[in-house]
Amino acid sequence: MLKNLIISAKSLRDTKVLCICSIMVAMYVVLDMLQIPLAPQIVISFSFIPIAVTGWMFGIIPAMIVGGISDILSFLIKPTGAFFPGFTVTSILTGAVFGLVLYKAGGKSIWLKSILSKLLVTILLNIGLNTLWTSILTGKAYIAILYGRIVKNAVMLPVEIILMALLIFLLSKHKVLNK
Repeated sequence: MLKNLIISAKSLRDTKVLCICSIMVAMYVVLDMLQIPLAPQIVISFSFIPIAVTGWMFGIIPAMIVGGISDILSFLIKPTGAFFPGFTVTSILTGAVFGLVLYKAGGKSIWLKSILSKLLVTILLNIGLNTLWTSILTGKAYIAILYGRIVKNAVMLPVEIILMALLIFLLSKHKVLNK
C-alpha cells in the first residue's frame, strides 16, 4: 500500500497525468451542474465518476487532489448556498477511498472493488459525513436528515456501482492506461 502511495504521488510529475486530472476536474464540474434535485437537501449527481476514474488510473494522491479541487471549483462556478469546507473534506476523502480501493484494478476484480469502494463512500461519506455537514449547515437534527439520505443513497447505490464499474471495465478493456 505504501508503495502504491509513493507511485501515486510521483505520477503527479508527469504532464500527461496532470492533463488527465485537469480533464477529470472539468468533467466533475459539468456533471455537478447536471444535478437532479429530489428535495432541498437531497440531489442525484454522478459527479463522483471522475474522482473514481482518477483513483483507478492514478491512485490515491491524484484522486484526492481532483476531489478537492473539483469541489472548490464547482462551488466557485455555480454556488449553491454558502461554502462549507466540510464538503470539500468529503470530496478529498472520496478520492482517498477510490484511489485506495480501485488503483489499477483489472479484470473481474473491477466489479468487486467497485462495489467495495462505492459502499464505503456511500455509507461513511455520503450518508455519514455529508449528513453531519448538512445538519451543521441547516441546523436540523442529524436523524431528521439521515432517513431521507439513506433512502436516496440506497436507491442510487446499485445504479452508481453498475455505472462506475462498467465505465472502468470498458476503460481497462480498451487499455486506456497503456496509451
